[in-house]
Amino acid sequence: MVAKLKIRQRLDRFLYFFPFQLVLLHLKRNHFLLLFWVVLFAFTTQSFANKFGIPNLFLAPEYKGEVGIWSYAILGFSLGGFIMAFNIYSYIIHSKRFPFLGTLARPFFKFCINNFIIPILFVITYIYFSSRFLKTVELKPTLEIYKYMAAFILGNALFISLAVIYFFPTNKNIFKISGRTAEEYIAIAQKRKSGLHGKLAYAYNRKSRWRVETYLTHPFKVLLARETDHYDSEMLKKVFYQNHVNASFFEILVILAFFLIGAFQFHDFFVIPAAASTFLVFTVILMVISITMSWLKGWTLTVLIALILLVDFASGKYDWLNMANPAYGIDYSQPPVPYSLSTLDSLNGDLLGVSRDKEHQEKILDKWLDSQRKLKKDPSYKPKLILVNTSGGGLRSALWALRSLQYCDSVSGGQITQNTRLISGSSGGMIGAAYFRDLYLNQKEITPSLYSEKYLENISTDILNRVLFTFATNDIFVRFRKREIAGYTYVLDRAMTFEDQLNINTGFVFDKPVSAYAKEVENAKIPMMIMAPSVVNDGRRMLISSQPISYMCYENPDERKQLNLSFENIEFMRMFSNHNAKNLLMSSALRMNSTFPYILPYASLPTAPSIEVMDAGLRDNFGMKVTARYIFEFRSWIEKNTSGLIILQLRDTEKLNEPIIEHSTILDKLVNPIGSFYGNYFNDQDYNMDQLLQVTAGLIDVPLYHIPLEIRNNPGEHIALSWHLTALEKLRVTNSIELPWNQESIRQLNELLNE
Repeated sequence: MVAKLKIRQRLDRFLYFFPFQLVLLHLKRNHFLLLFWVVLFAFTTQSFANKFGIPNLFLAPEYKGEVGIWSYAILGFSLGGFIMAFNIYSYIIHSKRFPFLGTLARPFFKFCINNFIIPILFVITYIYFSSRFLKTVELKPTLEIYKYMAAFILGNALFISLAVIYFFPTNKNIFKISGRTAEEYIAIAQKRKSGLHGKLAYAYNRKSRWRVETYLTHPFKVLLARETDHYDSEMLKKVFYQNHVNASFFEILVILAFFLIGAFQFHDFFVIPAAASTFLVFTVILMVISITMSWLKGWTLTVLIALILLVDFASGKYDWLNMANPAYGIDYSQPPVPYSLSTLDSLNGDLLGVSRDKEHQEKILDKWLDSQRKLKKDPSYKPKLILVNTSGGGLRSALWALRSLQYCDSVSGGQITQNTRLISGSSGGMIGAAYFRDLYLNQKEITPSLYSEKYLENISTDILNRVLFTFATNDIFVRFRKREIAGYTYVLDRAMTFEDQLNINTGFVFDKPVSAYAKEVENAKIPMMIMAPSVVNDGRRMLISSQPISYMCYENPDERKQLNLSFENIEFMRMFSNHNAKNLLMSSALRMNSTFPYILPYASLPTAPSIEVMDAGLRDNFGMKVTARYIFEFRSWIEKNTSGLIILQLRDTEKLNEPIIEHSTILDKLVNPIGSFYGNYFNDQDYNMDQLLQVTAGLIDVPLYHIPLEIRNNPGEHIALSWHLTALEKLRVTNSIELPWNQESIRQLNELLNE
């Protein structure tokens, strides 16, 4: 019997071990807190968001453009902040369930030691998956991996040590606060238990607390948990409240530190890895909530909901709360343009302006034709006209577009760019194409030459680290910092940071107005670019170019009435002519054309009511709609003066994929209607593009050729859709030009040009 009791006692001490009980408590009551850990585990194990390259940001963090000791140390330090936020949040919510903590020296410190299981599991998981990623993907030597992991652990330990230094002198137990000894509390408790009220209170306290038999007093020392029934419950509450307040002050200091660091975001030294910024965001969220809970207790949720609703309501009335993002270079101080059907109708009704703009574009084409005939020394020569379409896809598309144009122009002896008259598309592809166009324009002045790999490295340099750092340290606060750009003052946010980093990476070639390219386009020295960001509010498209392009937006009134057509396209320069539209920065035009939701804020334009624009890929990922309309408008000139059209499509994904049909579960059938829509979104655009190509080919009497250059990924070689690429991903993109199908397309392209 005695042996059974001892076995039962040992089993209870094991099962009711404080660290185990805390895990059970989190699973039962801390679902909001666990959600953060679930997301982090999913990123680290590459189980979530692989398409967007988020796991790569964690597994191989970059600092100052390198994966190294400092990047891992910073990541570990920021994880230490999140772990402390996790401990503080848990302590504030659940310490009351463990009254024995109030009798221990440094109760919060003891709580943190016992709350180790989830954080240590994450650290172990991270070290395993990051080491594997570094070895198999980044091809790092074993010794380097050991150094990185050591830096990660040391960085983590550093933050936690700093936190412990703060809490050691501020953390008090019941004896320090009350001034009584344990013996005095025992004597008081015996008197209280003698009455009926004392017995009922004793029974209630036993029932309401969470059972704990043993706990860690140091990382390697286990003790029995004290009985606390003889202590004054109100005094224990004071102990926990005092500790909560101390913890909240610590959190306020940390948040202020983040805020101050954000003030130095333009210095590379302070731009931490993107994954570290993610930890910072999670940390701030937990700390803000736990601070609120420290002071408001049971009113926390009610006050937070009320505050969110109040801010949302006020943001509709006060611009400083709405935090709308501008397009840099245009004048927002002028009265806004009424955004209505009557306004669109008035813009569309200038038939004389449309005719003038078409004549202007035909004169440009005539200049191009003359230059082609002079090169061939044949006054009757009819060249092939090339229209370039680029797909969206972040840095992989930017790199692919630049690599493709460099290679094709090089092997064709410069003919590709000479024959190209229009570039359209979305997101990163347009950024890469714009970079090549600028390099081509200035090729006599630049060093090294136009086809150097240096420019590939420039365009593929990380943008995401600085953007996410700005979001973590600036955008989630009230933004107050301002900066003058192109003669106007704007509030700093991550959109400004995006443009800053893009300009830094590319040598500031985009830090000038879109109109700066107008003269060179008019003289047919470089192709025209048309960017077409989508209007979020109603799905229309805002067409941006250095040239007047009202013909791209015009709808004949009689046809519009007969066919019940709506206005789809809006010419940016014409609509915002009173807002100094020609001063719009090229970097802003490219950014608006590349605004992926959440990563960048939507750009708000000066209309009433205000409209916002985002990535052109929402409506036309390849720019085919722009290309088709251009062909339609100038079909007579094309038929008369060219021997054919070539649409060169630079796409970052494979078009013809094998159908994937998988066995559906019940849950799959529930989500398939929505999942199928989003999963096949770009496939749908491909089908629509093919139909548009067929219709367009039937409109003209010269041959139309569609030549794709595309990245095709082998199984397990996915390249992220992100503003950050790993070294191996960059290599896969640049090497894709050598693949057989792309070489065949280039051969066909050169044959057509030399016919």
